[in-house]
Amino acid sequence: MKKIFQIFLFVFLVIIMVQCRKEKMIGSDPIELSYIVTDVSAYAAYDGAINLSVTGGIPPYGFFWSNGEVTEDIDSLDGGIYVIIVTDKLHQIKADTIEVLQPDPDSIILRYEINYPTTNEGNDGSVILTVKGGYPPYSYLWSTGSQSKDIFGLSADLYTVTVTDSLGLTRTDTISLQDFIVDVEGNSYGTITIGNQTWMKQNLRVQHTAGGEEVESFVYRNRDSLAGSYGRLYTWEAAMNGSNEDGAQGICPDGWHIPTDEEYKILEMALGMTQQDADKSNTWRGTDVGTKLKFGGSSGFDALLSGRMKGDETYSYMDKIEYLWTSTESGSEKAWQRTLDKDADDIGRFNSAPKNYAFSVRCLKNDN
Repeated sequence: MKKIFQIFLFVFLVIIMVQCRKEKMIGSDPIELSYIVTDVSAYAAYDGAINLSVTGGIPPYGFFWSNGEVTEDIDSLDGGIYVIIVTDKLHQIKADTIEVLQPDPDSIILRYEINYPTTNEGNDGSVILTVKGGYPPYSYLWSTGSQSKDIFGLSADLYTVTVTDSLGLTRTDTISLQDFIVDVEGNSYGTITIGNQTWMKQNLRVQHTAGGEEVESFVYRNRDSLAGSYGRLYTWEAAMNGSNEDGAQGICPDGWHIPTDEEYKILEMALGMTQQDADKSNTWRGTDVGTKLKFGGSSGFDALLSGRMKGDETYSYMDKIEYLWTSTESGSEKAWQRTLDKDADDIGRFNSAPKNYAFSVRCLKNDN
């Protein structure tokens, strides 16, 4: 508000000065201004600039900027509106306002690896935070009072964290360690009920079937540390554990199964998609269903964008695209999938990927 008042006062004085000049200058062209603006590269970067050019009038010129500078060009600028007054030898006056733009501050983005307690009575849960965006360094405050980035020794409960960056931008998330299941290896997964279905809230990361057999799986670019947050990637045959039946258990825990193409449609329609859109194939459908399913979306499904592995073991699209297998075949070589894109609000339904591609897997509870 103070800055706006200063600009208003500055412009008001300029108008008074111009109105007070009653004599018309003879023998010179009026002063004309042109300029090149360099906008600020990032929020609060103070690297904007205005390169001013003056024609007409009679040199020498005087320069009076609203930020107090008296040079022709100014730099090291924050985003905002700058007023310039130029005078010449004959006391002619020319004034203009120039805007320097800057990007909005980057939002703080939180990702977390949740390790649920091994039992409902246990206190061995933990939350491992990953923070992106904003302006480091960050500070942390948990509802437990902890100021550490990560917290341990947690029981089944709700936990709130507030992250603050160096500019004072904040992000507050509440993380639930309630309502979870544990797979054969002791990995724990939150659950979420959407409509009449109960889904895992994280991608599967198991390396053995419920019966104990080893499963071939992959971690994006072989970075094992990513498995806790993003899950593991599986070919369709591995995810299905050798079955080709719709709704097979595959590598899901007992009482859960690989969702069918139709069950994904039920999920999508529970979030507002029409039956007509749900039935469309090899296209993107559902106005905002994709946004609701992605991490931080209103559904609680919290899909991270885990990328994929092609059949030649090349990885791509982490933090850009999520690929999710269904248990529904499409011929002998392909199967139906769902696709979420960072830059798309809708969700794709495709049957174009070969079964030897490795995608993420979400499990669905039986008897829904």
